[in-house]
Amino acid sequence: MHFKRTFLSLLGLFWIFQLEAQSFSALQNSNYSGVNGIYTNPASVTLMTHKRSANIGGLGFELTNDYATLNAPFSLWDLMNGNVDQQYKNDQGKLVWNDEWVNTDPNKTQFNLNMSSEFRGPAYVNQYGRFVWGTATRTRSQLNMNNVSVGLWQFAKQWVDSQKLVNPLDIASYQFQLNANSYQEISAIIGYRILNNSAVKLGFASTIKGILGMGSVNLQNNGMSFQALGMDTLVMSGGYMELAYTDNNLLGQLFRGVINGSLPSLGNITGLGFGLDLGISVELGTNMETSLNAREGFKDYRFKFGAAILDLGSVGYRNQNAGYIIDAKESPFKMPLNNKEFALAATTGTQAILDYTLESASSQGTLKNNNSITTVELPTTLQLQADIKIIKGVFVAAHWQQALNLGEKWEFTQLSSLAVVPRFEHKWFEVAMPMRYQNAYNRFSVGAHLRTGPVFIGSDNMANIFKTAPYSGMTFYMGITTLIR
Repeated sequence: MHFKRTFLSLLGLFWIFQLEAQSFSALQNSNYSGVNGIYTNPASVTLMTHKRSANIGGLGFELTNDYATLNAPFSLWDLMNGNVDQQYKNDQGKLVWNDEWVNTDPNKTQFNLNMSSEFRGPAYVNQYGRFVWGTATRTRSQLNMNNVSVGLWQFAKQWVDSQKLVNPLDIASYQFQLNANSYQEISAIIGYRILNNSAVKLGFASTIKGILGMGSVNLQNNGMSFQALGMDTLVMSGGYMELAYTDNNLLGQLFRGVINGSLPSLGNITGLGFGLDLGISVELGTNMETSLNAREGFKDYRFKFGAAILDLGSVGYRNQNAGYIIDAKESPFKMPLNNKEFALAATTGTQAILDYTLESASSQGTLKNNNSITTVELPTTLQLQADIKIIKGVFVAAHWQQALNLGEKWEFTQLSSLAVVPRFEHKWFEVAMPMRYQNAYNRFSVGAHLRTGPVFIGSDNMANIFKTAPYSGMTFYMGITTLIR
């Protein structure tokens, strides 16, 4: 029982805390983001006041869900600093988890979960007259669970407390999908400043990406129903489920990019692909003389607008790819949950659980081989950015990110968001307060961003770290980027 309660506590934290750093809202809208600007619009580097920019590194995580929130009687700041009231601790001074701190949406029948990491490695851009060229590296990893029945959450709670049994319990939707993928980008940036005068500056650029796939796990349910018969058996019937993977360690796919960093790991490549970003950026003003802006440290446009389409492309996994179909249309597949084999798999991790599932399906004759090439679409998005100068050094930016799901079976998913970012910026100092509707526009957050010289640190949801409840998420990012004349 201790193991089960620990498991549910970790599961609750896993679903609730939202570590969103991939948007880098304030950084991506700063005139001093340098080469980091290519990650939302490659044309941003064509209008830099400095001739060169280099990125040393940056790291971010993201975890979102649209079903559960944490309503604890203390703030995350108190938790990190050990200032939680003694009444919530045991005799050893450790926090005692209370399941009632987790609140769920009673109107939900399905939920979605997204967890991802991004490591921005060495990158460099250089202006040569009106031309801009550069290179960049990045590692991205993602785990998605879409169209999950709330019965899965109820099943986890029942598994902890066997006195609360619902029999049978539907635990997955007919269109349940799970994807875990990680890949590296090696990019070339090419751009040109088409117009360059004191009233109008206009630049166009593209990023061409070589994609090195590091691993992939993809599961798609097609009409199969999942029912839990108490705590003893999981029954699948009425449809089929497709599975394709190069390495069936779900969390391993997610964190492998962080461990490897953003430098290419050619000995661990299981897939190859291609990607493309296209962007345009324009500045309007009355006296935008480039050398003056660079010398004084302030951008002097009145209005700036940018538009880009990111991540057109895909990665194909041909090596080490395994594919299966669990076909339960004619006869149900029953997976025992009360034997020592499942208990061992559950304590080992997701990789062992998946292996146990395949072995059980094979023994019952419902498993079929399906070793076709797995193609995973990149997370294509439309990016629109606008920026207005209020007074010298003070700006307000608006940033719309819209996911463009292309309808492919396997694909990364980038969440849609809308942000407004007021800020003060100078070449040696910058402070900003991003306000953002995130997670497909259904959650609002207020963050903070600080840059001193080349070092930046920030959060898209700083307020949640200090308030007591409810927690709708916390975000954090940091890195080092230089601008060179």
